Amino acid sequence: MSDAKNSNGPEGAPSGTEWQSQNARPLGDHCRQIHHEAHALAAAVQEATDDLERYLTEQVEQRPYTTLGVAAGVGFVLGGGLRSRLTAMLLGAATRFAMALAARELAARLSPGASASVQNKSS
Repeated sequence: MSDAKNSNGPEGAPSGTEWQSQNARPLGDHCRQIHHEAHALAAAVQEATDDLERYLTEQVEQRPYTTLGVAAGVGFVLGGGLRSRLTAMLLGAATRFAMALAARELAARLSPGASASVQNKSS
C-alpha cells in the first residue's frame, strides 16, 4: 500500500497529497466564506445593539427614576461596593428599619388600639 491516498505522514496525519485532494477548495473560496460569515455576524451584532438601544431608550422615557436606580445599583455592584463595611452597615440598618415597620404593621392589624399607642410612644 504505497499509493498516496493510503499513506499517512507522521503521527497518523494525512500526507500532503491526500490533504490536498480532501481540501480541494481554493484558498480564495475559504476567504470569501469567512468574509461572508463575518459580515453576517456584524449584521447580527448591529441588530442586537439597535434592539437594546431601543429598549433602554423606552425604559428611560417611561421610568426615569427606576432606570436611574437600576443603573446606580449595577454600577455599585460592578464597582465592588458589596464588599465594603459601609454596605454591611447600611444593609443592617435597612433590615432593622424594615423589621420595625413590619412589627408596627403587624401590631396595627392585630389590635387597632395597640398601633395608636405604639405610634404615640415613638413620636
